[in-house]
Amino acid sequence: MPPHTVPYVPFRTFLTALETLERGCPNQLDRSLWPSYSGAIQGQLLGAFRFLGLMDEAQCPTAELRELVAKKDSRRALLRRILERNYAALVALDLSRTSPHQLEEATRQYGLTGATHKKALSFFLQAAQYSGLPLSVLLRAKTRGSGPRRHRAPTADAPAVAKTVHLKSGGTVTLTAAVDLFSLSAADRDFVFELIDKVQSYAE
Repeated sequence: MPPHTVPYVPFRTFLTALETLERGCPNQLDRSLWPSYSGAIQGQLLGAFRFLGLMDEAQCPTAELRELVAKKDSRRALLRRILERNYAALVALDLSRTSPHQLEEATRQYGLTGATHKKALSFFLQAAQYSGLPLSVLLRAKTRGSGPRRHRAPTADAPAVAKTVHLKSGGTVTLTAAVDLFSLSAADRDFVFELIDKVQSYAE
């Protein structure tokens, strides 16, 4: 696997992380910048920033990151430039004529497998569409397919479960979930498991 792993964090989470930095870009990028995210997502964000050249080996933000954060109106164009540099082999395929299978096979050069490979492919497609890189009709359809799923009512296959936490200052909070975990989008899974982690951590 390459020393700098290709991004596989949900692209929407990546954009939200950038927006967080608009309040002030720190001298160092670390997990404490996104306390509401799980440890796994925090690590994936830092990996994405490193691969894209937005932070150096000392975890300091690069000038390109500061520009990306400061120039919100130009963010799409700036990100396109970053993608063209860091995904040069994929962009060279001529994405306006590339089939989903051809892109999937080309993405294997980054050394990821299974679900992680699919997440990396999704990140690239979502980022490419956001930044205005020309995509073939089939690739554009694939980005729509990787978006959030519509809400579905709970079924017998997704029984409701609940966890009640007793607050230290009095009272209780109950988290109830009735979802089919296998049908959730990546963003929804991250959100659900972050809630579960917070409840479990507080209860302990």
